[in-house]
Amino acid sequence: MYTVVGSDGQRYGPVDMDTLTQWIKEGRILPTTNLIDPIDGRTLQAQDAPVLYGMFPTASAVPPSAPGMGQPPGYFPSSPQGQVIMNNSYQQGSLTPPKSKVVAILLAFFLGPLGIHRFYLGHTGTGIAMLLLSILTCGVGVAITYVWSIIDLVMIATGALRDVSGQETV
Repeated sequence: MYTVVGSDGQRYGPVDMDTLTQWIKEGRILPTTNLIDPIDGRTLQAQDAPVLYGMFPTASAVPPSAPGMGQPPGYFPSSPQGQVIMNNSYQQGSLTPPKSKVVAILLAFFLGPLGIHRFYLGHTGTGIAMLLLSILTCGVGVAITYVWSIIDLVMIATGALRDVSGQETV
């Protein structure tokens, strides 16, 4: 998910890949727009991002933009360099790699009633709820949290349960 930073410093987003693709087609995001790599945090131009290869028109088709000349029609407000920053809602300003699907499934299978898989995915509120339900009911609530963890296991396996930042487990 991306957040676009406007020239006024305002953040727009988070923006999913489909919206980013649409904005590229509309000319709101240019090949020279800066991106921050979600893995290592380095800055690169949008035209150099592997996930965006082939999405931009040829260099001659991109209208030039000189200071004071305005932007192409439909241009999305951005910083002077068109900077786009990755947004990770789990911890603002921190870029984390996606969580392992295998680890999440194993945690849900073996420690599911304790909600450990929920903690691993960053869903601490529901992890605490599962843990307290299992412990404070002297084990009676384990029947509920066991069914809950099996449902979570299936959701993790199908990609329906993502980590707290919205990234699918890999």
